[in-house]
Amino acid sequence: MSSSPSSRGGREADVRERIFASALHHFSRKGFAATSLREVSEDAQTTKPMIYYYFGSKEGLYASIVRQILEEMADTIRSNLPAEAPVKQQVMAFSQSYLEHFLQQEEIIALVLREVFGLGGVSMAEFSQGLGDRVRQPLDAIILRGMDTGVFRQDHVPTCSTAVTGILNMFILVHVFGGAEIDRDSPLRQVGYYIDGLCAR
Repeated sequence: MSSSPSSRGGREADVRERIFASALHHFSRKGFAATSLREVSEDAQTTKPMIYYYFGSKEGLYASIVRQILEEMADTIRSNLPAEAPVKQQVMAFSQSYLEHFLQQEEIIALVLREVFGLGGVSMAEFSQGLGDRVRQPLDAIILRGMDTGVFRQDHVPTCSTAVTGILNMFILVHVFGGAEIDRDSPLRQVGYYIDGLCAR
């Protein structure tokens, strides 16, 4: 017996979320190349055309997942920043939260990093832009405030923020691709050295 239009509509109401959850499950376990849209659609109890309707392509579906991961990372970092603390302390709090979020979500973030570096091109560019636009934005604001208040010397804010996240990312990438353990004190100590150098004399 076929279902009524209203019941079909009810089942399809959350189809986008089902597709997203299914894709996240498969991508996180098998990677981008080994995941087929057929298995994603079957697990989501929908069809491949619906994936194309909502996400445009397999690459679009993967990019949507990466964006959400970055947005969740950005939200977590923002929620852990001490709003009333001195700017140097806020930079260190940002850096600590950045590292802690990676370590807590290491399995999926490490997979995304491996996949994005492997895919290169547009995917890598979108990931880098998302990292800057979403995750790094609070650090930009902190450093700008430090410069405006005379704590930090005047400099190019995005360059300074990228230097801080670059230190953190170096340790993360060596861990992901080289297997080195992350000693939290080492990256934070190096960020501290950089921030000390940024301070106004």
